[in-house]
Amino acid sequence: MAVKAGCIGVFIRFESPTPEGLAEVGKKFNLLRQRDLRESVRRIQNHGILVVGSFITGLDIDEPGIGLRVARSADQYGVDNLNVLFLTPLPGTRLWEQMKAQDRIPLNAFPDDWKYYTLTYPVGRYRHLSLDGIIGEMTACNRNFYSIPRILWRMGRHVSRGRNPLFSVVGNFSCRRNSRLLGRLYADFRRQEGSRFG
Repeated sequence: MAVKAGCIGVFIRFESPTPEGLAEVGKKFNLLRQRDLRESVRRIQNHGILVVGSFITGLDIDEPGIGLRVARSADQYGVDNLNVLFLTPLPGTRLWEQMKAQDRIPLNAFPDDWKYYTLTYPVGRYRHLSLDGIIGEMTACNRNFYSIPRILWRMGRHVSRGRNPLFSVVGNFSCRRNSRLLGRLYADFRRQEGSRFG
């Protein structure tokens, strides 16, 4: 039905590559026994639909190395594109109240700090990752997943399965370019706001 309606891609929130991370975000469905996420992705792709996998970095369980772990999990699941976001305590949420009570939200001057609440900036203090650490994890994740060899491997996978690789290739190269732009933005962000993270 989705294909008949013109669907060419879906966005799936995997959230975390670890059982502990999934438990932290309440994603119990992914913890079910016999749940084969790779096979689920493949079933969707068999209908000609691209899969964008989404993950969060900065969970309390996340430690150094989480960026590469996310990239490897995305490859293991077979997603076509990857969208990684920072854990962001949005005002009015339980997460906001929890992190505020723990004095873990250094960017809380509104409306001035609202520009950072896009899920693409680290606005909180993360349990096991410093500001430089979490930005490094995001950079490592994107650099790995969107490396030229990985993009070419995904393109080959499309061709070998008789699928048109055009949308995936365009999406991958666009995300590769965007991740490089984000790298420059993170350098400015560190320079402007780094002192607020202590």
